[in-house]
Amino acid sequence: MTGLRRVFLHSSWCLCFLAGCSSEPESDLPIAGTNRSSERDARNLYALAQAADQSGKSKKAINRYAATADKHPNSPVAPLARFRQAQLLEHRGDLDQAFETYQMVITRYQASSLYAKARDNQAKVAHAAADGQISSSFLWFKPDLDIKKIVSMLETVRDNAPRSPSAAKAQHAIGRAYESKKWKADDAIAAYQKVVDNYPRSLYAPEAQYKIGNILMKGASKGNQDNSNLDRALHTFEDLQQSYPSSKRAAEAATRIGEIRSRDIQRNFDIGEFYFKKGETSSASIYYREVIRKTRGGPLHERAKNRLQEMKPSD
Repeated sequence: MTGLRRVFLHSSWCLCFLAGCSSEPESDLPIAGTNRSSERDARNLYALAQAADQSGKSKKAINRYAATADKHPNSPVAPLARFRQAQLLEHRGDLDQAFETYQMVITRYQASSLYAKARDNQAKVAHAAADGQISSSFLWFKPDLDIKKIVSMLETVRDNAPRSPSAAKAQHAIGRAYESKKWKADDAIAAYQKVVDNYPRSLYAPEAQYKIGNILMKGASKGNQDNSNLDRALHTFEDLQQSYPSSKRAAEAATRIGEIRSRDIQRNFDIGEFYFKKGETSSASIYYREVIRKTRGGPLHERAKNRLQEMKPSD
């Protein structure tokens, strides 16, 4: 009986081994050859896309490259397909779709050799869109993207590599995009200020600070707002000279400072004239003296002195 029991147990163990001794249903087991078949399908589809690409059928190639990456995202050919899809979209002038497709490469295939190239190409697309939107004549690009989309694209470029020189360039381009819209002056100033604050050592920082001063000068209008904008512009240019004395914008800032001071002197003289003509000589004299204090000579200096002489009580 003992011998029979051993034979039975041995037979049962063999059956269990052959069956796999698994409690999982057979339908959940991987079917032999599935991965190979999937990769073969991916390469076949990629080959069809390449054939269409080489034949100049770009639209068909775009669809097939997209299908390759969509259906087989883990295949070695997927990043190649997605990258080429983005390139073709860019060549066709579809900057919005090209940008988003490059982002797919950047997001999913960071280990790919195409990652850095996708990032560079995406930045080029974003700047092309921004330049086209600003100038309305950028080569083949027709500006059909609104300012919000342009800014969003540039923000993505900035955030994809926040410590690289491309980040400062993208943030500066956001300022330029806003500046091209006159009603977006405040947004432009805020965007340029981020360049100065976040990327103070970049080549774009002195340029951005100069832009801020210029916008403030242009925005200066008659009335109380004029004083405020000119004062802010003056401080901006003075800070530029102090922070970036060797930059090419420092010399231009000095010129702007001279212009602002001249405008300030002219403004004081005009206010003095306003009070003089109203007969309010005590108020007028305050502004004439301010003109004299801020000048060493010149027409306004002499005119202010003459007015003060006129207002002196006769003996």
